[in-house]
Amino acid sequence: MTDAQKKGVILVPFMSGKGGTERVVQNLFVAMQAASPRTLQMSVLSIGGSDDYEWAKNLPIQIVKVGKSRTARTLAYMTVLPFIIFSYVRKHELDFVVSTNPIMWYLTKVSCRLLRKRTKVIAWYHYSLEQKPVKKLFLKNADHYLAISSGIVQQLIKNGISEKNISLIYNPVQTSERIVERPDSVITFVYIGRIMLDGQKNLRELLKALEHVSGNWKLELYGDLQQAEPVKKFAQSLKISNRLVWHGFVADPWSEITEATSLLLTSKYEGLPMVLCEGIMHGLYLVSADIDTGPADIIEPENGVLYESGNVDELGRILQRIVDGQVLPDSTVIKRTAKKFEIETYRQNFYDAVERSFKK
Repeated sequence: MTDAQKKGVILVPFMSGKGGTERVVQNLFVAMQAASPRTLQMSVLSIGGSDDYEWAKNLPIQIVKVGKSRTARTLAYMTVLPFIIFSYVRKHELDFVVSTNPIMWYLTKVSCRLLRKRTKVIAWYHYSLEQKPVKKLFLKNADHYLAISSGIVQQLIKNGISEKNISLIYNPVQTSERIVERPDSVITFVYIGRIMLDGQKNLRELLKALEHVSGNWKLELYGDLQQAEPVKKFAQSLKISNRLVWHGFVADPWSEITEATSLLLTSKYEGLPMVLCEGIMHGLYLVSADIDTGPADIIEPENGVLYESGNVDELGRILQRIVDGQVLPDSTVIKRTAKKFEIETYRQNFYDAVERSFKK
């Protein structure tokens, strides 16, 4: 079999259509379509579909709808999912299957065993295993593992996965030549992501830090506003509401951000936060919580700073220094640090990982 003949599928569950995983899948196909010659032939199998299919435009995708509500989908996953996957594996001659979902890659592996197929099953988990653990039965039923951050590599090893079966590939970001200019008048902080006071995105920490930051600054927020009311009320209680600008969900926020000083992230956990990768691609200085997985792979002295997660005072001091005129790295210097997340680099990482899965 030649490399050009390898055929595979990316197997995913229901996704909202607005998350980081969707962008990664979309960017993966952009990367592969730009390859010459095309060494891998791939498509997407979505079992559950999406609320928004913008991410799937121009992708070779098959959608299996299993219910409109979350309850209906859960019931379908508990009952018919094994049959859907078994049927798909039986009907298609595949060299490899890559899945983001532990139950799905487990069922794929079981199906391959039952059908005596030599299809390689590759696990592609996008979350911290500390924050979103995977049952050992599911985790260990894969031939190879794609890690999106060095922290996840260590978590996989800690959970009994051999290092030789793990490939660190990061995540791909579509290259942009546009650098976001820094404003001359008001220091502009930017947040892009789900608007959540507590939980994963932890905006309470950011607002508490900003409460004591003096000077001329504002925070622009891009994200779905369904859970925004508690955030807005908390900002009011801190008397900083007049400094916050709410943009709501924007499919491509980078097309609207014309000026910004720094991109902020206060998440309690991530896999590899795409927004940080996109930020340095556009020359923005990063400030992020130093959590188990993700930001430490992206942030270095040339492009940003990490603070101890939960340390509001430390975050506040960092933001105050920026407002006070701290000299930040040049935007072009920041942009150069995005090299390892560019499409061309990622394509080679992904291809090498698939190749490794075939080696005993």
